[in-house]
Amino acid sequence: MEKLFWGMVGGCTVAFVILLGMYLNKTGVIGAEPESETEIVSEIETETETESELLAADGEFPADIQSLIEDSQNNYAQAMEVFEDESSAAASREAQEQKTSSTSSTSTSGSNPKTNGSVDGNRNDNHEYFLESSAPEEESEPETEEESTEAAKPEEKKSSEFEYTLYQDHVSIKKYVGSASTLDIPEMIDGQPVTEIRDSALASSKTLVRVYVPDTVQKLGKNVFKSCELLVDVSLPDGLTEMGEGVFDSCSKLARITIPDGVTRIGKKAFNECTDLRSVSLSGDIEIIEEQAFNNCAKMEMTKLPSSLKRIEKEAFTGCAAMALSKWPTDLEFIGESAFEGCTSITSVKLPGTMRTMMDSAFTGCSGIETLDIRSGIEAIPENAFTGCASIEEVTFPKSVISIGNSAFSGCKALASVTIPKNTLSIGSSAFSECTFTEVTVNSKCSYQTNSFPENTTVENY
Repeated sequence: MEKLFWGMVGGCTVAFVILLGMYLNKTGVIGAEPESETEIVSEIETETETESELLAADGEFPADIQSLIEDSQNNYAQAMEVFEDESSAAASREAQEQKTSSTSSTSTSGSNPKTNGSVDGNRNDNHEYFLESSAPEEESEPETEEESTEAAKPEEKKSSEFEYTLYQDHVSIKKYVGSASTLDIPEMIDGQPVTEIRDSALASSKTLVRVYVPDTVQKLGKNVFKSCELLVDVSLPDGLTEMGEGVFDSCSKLARITIPDGVTRIGKKAFNECTDLRSVSLSGDIEIIEEQAFNNCAKMEMTKLPSSLKRIEKEAFTGCAAMALSKWPTDLEFIGESAFEGCTSITSVKLPGTMRTMMDSAFTGCSGIETLDIRSGIEAIPENAFTGCASIEEVTFPKSVISIGNSAFSGCKALASVTIPKNTLSIGSSAFSECTFTEVTVNSKCSYQTNSFPENTTVENY
């Protein structure tokens, strides 16, 4: 609106200048020749007289000029009126806004006088206002965070029996420093549950005979009880879910153990060289038994493997001479190298249809095996797989078997009958040496050696 006002004023000014120019031109002031001083004086007098003549009796200009002047004045007056109205309205709005702001400030000043957008009424009269700062409040936050971090930081502590780490919500035992023969590990230390026993925490104890592990413990680290030469009995908690490698490695006196449900893996060398271990109950959830897990547990009287078991790794049961397995896993997929080597008490082997891989010497020296049932699925019988299994009397291979490795059944002296499928295309050297059968039928395209079968065996083709 201010622009409108000044535009109208400018228009009026231009109109006035035009009228003045017309008047001066008419009177001869513009465009006249320069005259002498005398003539100029005379002209000024003449102009005065002329102007007087132009004025009407009432002191006005002639009608046409007077009309233009009046129009200009009317426009100017109209512009002033509009400007004054707008200015008044604007002033009214500003006053109303100030009143509203003042009311809002008054209503909120009691609860938070320094909130953004409000004004402290005392600040102009109180110089200390400008010295006030929220800095102390802001500084308190980092202090709180630091205190919280300090509170959450684990503490390394020691008692008469244990070195341990105290966390905000649990305790982890680092080392047993006592000398008792019987140890009941506490459920709580410093008001927090004991949930973990770390690597080698009780290893090489010269005194421990019996150990009770509470239900709060969920994890046993690596080598926790390794080389505890007098340890006979350990009670594991139902809540246990993880057992590290070598957890009972070389505990030669350990007599029995029960692996609770929830444990899915027996780690590498978990019970390696536990030569007196007799009774073992495995969790129904175990899927993997790793390398040398029960290596040389010569007295272990295990009769079944859990149905959930999928993998038996290298030397997992090597030398377990007393293990008389009668039940085999239904989901077994892999048997590692020498996994059952020397397990002389096994009388029956049943490899399920899920089996895909068997490694070399898997059952070497299992002289007690009488019945061998191999279901369709496995494609290769590896080298020395059943070498020395002197009690096997009969073998029927499934159609899936493509190859039979070197010395696979060497030394199976009771083997009097063999059925080899048409799909078998390779039979290795000495595969059936020392066996007793005298006739065999193979695919005409099958590759075999002169010593693949017993001497004087008649070989026929499909």
